[in-house]
Amino acid sequence: MTPAPPLARWWREPWWARLSLVFIVAVFVVLTCWNLSRGGDFSFYEAAARSMSQSWRALFFGAFDPAATVTLDKLSGFAVPQALSIRVFGMSVSAIALPQVIEGVITVVACAVIALRWGGRGAGLVAAAAAASTPIFVSMFAHPMEDGLLTMSLAVAVVWWQRAMLTARWGPLLMAALFVGVGFQAKMMSAWFVLPALIVATLVAVPDRRRALARAGAVTGVSVVVSVAWMVVFALVPAGSRPYVDGSTDDDIFAMVFGYNGLDRLAPDAYPGSVGSSGGAGGVGSTLASVVHALLAPASTGQHGSLPTLSKLVELPLVTQIGWLYPAALAGIVLGLWRYARRPRGRALLSARRVRFALVVAATVWLATAAAVLTVTRVPHTAYVASLGVPMALLTAIAWREGVRLLRARNVALRLVLPAVVLVQAGWWAWLIAQALLPSVLLIPAIGVGAAGVLIGFIAALRGRSAPRSLRRAAPLALAIALLCLPVATSLQVLDDARDGSGGDAYVGVTAVGGNRDEVFTVSTPAPWGGHPSLTPALAQLVSLAEKHGGGAEGTPLFVTDSWAISAQIIDATGARVLTDGGYSGHVPVFTADQLAQMVSTGRVHLFAVAYGAPEGDPVREVATGPGCRALTTVTFAPAKEAGDGRPASKATGVTLYECR
Repeated sequence: MTPAPPLARWWREPWWARLSLVFIVAVFVVLTCWNLSRGGDFSFYEAAARSMSQSWRALFFGAFDPAATVTLDKLSGFAVPQALSIRVFGMSVSAIALPQVIEGVITVVACAVIALRWGGRGAGLVAAAAAASTPIFVSMFAHPMEDGLLTMSLAVAVVWWQRAMLTARWGPLLMAALFVGVGFQAKMMSAWFVLPALIVATLVAVPDRRRALARAGAVTGVSVVVSVAWMVVFALVPAGSRPYVDGSTDDDIFAMVFGYNGLDRLAPDAYPGSVGSSGGAGGVGSTLASVVHALLAPASTGQHGSLPTLSKLVELPLVTQIGWLYPAALAGIVLGLWRYARRPRGRALLSARRVRFALVVAATVWLATAAAVLTVTRVPHTAYVASLGVPMALLTAIAWREGVRLLRARNVALRLVLPAVVLVQAGWWAWLIAQALLPSVLLIPAIGVGAAGVLIGFIAALRGRSAPRSLRRAAPLALAIALLCLPVATSLQVLDDARDGSGGDAYVGVTAVGGNRDEVFTVSTPAPWGGHPSLTPALAQLVSLAEKHGGGAEGTPLFVTDSWAISAQIIDATGARVLTDGGYSGHVPVFTADQLAQMVSTGRVHLFAVAYGAPEGDPVREVATGPGCRALTTVTFAPAKEAGDGRPASKATGVTLYECR
């Protein structure tokens, strides 16, 4: 058996390579932390993070409120680091966002490690730089979002998978599966985008069929088991001893995960028991019919392109957040498969060559899987396309490394491959620049640097071995800079807080949110720490009156409300115990009217905040307007903004406080 190749380590690389990686990471940290205290999260999830920081029970169950009466409308793994950060540093916008910055750093370093072990230090640095300059990464990792932990987990999973293939050991393979499961806790089935890639690549990397099938089965099985383990534990807890499951109509955690956040995103009514499912027709036939109809429908003109169209990933607002390296990634697929799919000349190189080929396959299948799913489903916010970022960074490094190898070829046509890739990418950028509306102060230097890099690359390629040694050495670096100059220029826009995103919708630039085309780029004053949520005057008045009438005294809830738009802001700013009916959608039966009446009769609660427009059958309204209750005050406030995931937020524009004795 051919011995496993030694694992490359960054600390064994020359000082200049290590310093270059540190520089890339440092620039990434500066960009993500520049507006860290300004970004904030969508108030629904920010309130949940604070609730989970105040109660270990709320943390374990992923509850929305400190009293742990209802869960989030998705798995809460992404909020666990946020809650722990609040426990350590206290409540602030920066404390909530800090874990995502750390997740981003780990993602960049993971890309560097994978590419280093695939193609050496140069490929590692290109992969790190590509990841660190991906616009959606720079914004997403600067804000508290579930996509940060998901992206990091899958990148780390590939690090362990690659190690398993290089060492032929089971331990790293199981670690890879474990991190896929961690990604599932962050954003559920989005974590499984990487599983087809790991399965196919394992079959490619392991020469023995029986061993290959065993390892592919193990990574799949363990990933699924780890993914659903917490859900199983949650389901085994008696309903009366845990929070009600948001996103479901029957308190079913599986309906919330696989229906409300899964199949129902593809087609409504696909999973009975989830909010929005009528329990009627639905099923596979309805799902397929809905997908076909959506694909054939004209593109949506809305902000997020909610209809799934085949051209979605090359249209605004998504393409300017992820699409700068499309040509380089495609070149990486072609060049990687062209080289490594061919039969090796020496058996001694068989093991290392197979693993390199397997990584090309893994990145290709991962990218294709994520792109296909995003194409046929609704993309509620731009951060969803972050699932394309890591495989694109790796494929860009593969394209660069293979192109640099061809620069030494005798055939001039082969030497021109990498400069040609950069030139094709420049043509793609010519169209994309007009869409992105990059400020000239960033665009002009980027074009100048890129043009110089292409020129150096072409001269070195045309002259071949007759070129001066200094030129041959400079060409790879120049072409790497030319490959990445426009993504870097785009990402630098986050230095202007008006061009940065938020926890509800990560983006870079003005076109992603329909900004003013004439908006001037201005570098904002750095604000890396701080940002404390506060109540609006109307809600402050509501809280003050509730406290005056005994709300929140002796461990009792401040009040019960039927709108998270009311409770989320109060929990976020004060940490008060506010019970909320209806869940995120407003249609989740957290409480019945009988349960609320019983809570009043036992003295557990006596205040109710009913939002404007509450329907007749609303349990909170039914009890609050019933016998023994009186209205204390009515306050009016601005409606909540649209939710970060594209679904409509609560339309509450005011609230009436009732007292029931």
